[in-house]
Amino acid sequence: MVFSRKPDPAPAEALQPQLRRMDRSPGVEKQHLHAVASAGADTQSVIGNDLSIEGDAITIRCKGSLKVLGNIQADLHSRELEVGREAVIQGAVAAETIDVFGRVNGAIMGKHVVLHATAQVDGDIHSHLLSIEQGASFDGRSRRVADPAEIAPQLEKSGAPPLPDAARPSSIGVPPAVPTYKYPTAG
Repeated sequence: MVFSRKPDPAPAEALQPQLRRMDRSPGVEKQHLHAVASAGADTQSVIGNDLSIEGDAITIRCKGSLKVLGNIQADLHSRELEVGREAVIQGAVAAETIDVFGRVNGAIMGKHVVLHATAQVDGDIHSHLLSIEQGASFDGRSRRVADPAEIAPQLEKSGAPPLPDAARPSSIGVPPAVPTYKYPTAG
């Protein structure tokens, strides 16, 4: 089972940002500018906190930005990925930029990876640039990658088979295996 996002139809005219007033604390009113997303590279897909995606051999691919707030048992590939505070991901994640505020049980592969203070990661991290804030929990190994292309997310479906079960994290507390990469050789 694969979930794919279909592109939104192009609007007849560009949508204007909307100004909305929000009251965040008693007696204080702040203005926030909320831009209405258009069908472009800057759109963000959201997997909400009321959504749970579970199953065997599921891969989620997003060509733009993906924000995960719910529970996901799948591999994720995105250009940009944000794991929300309440989110739980069980599977390998790959993106150019990864911000982790929640929990990831599995390998993380990204050009730029940031573990924020509330992050809980149980798995190996392969990155070109890694930042870990004070308070973040990280149990695994870190490997610096000289060439970010070797860990680039697969934004398009390929003919390659899904990750073997050995590379998927298990729910019984066994640390996930490090995925191995095989590159075709000439000859």
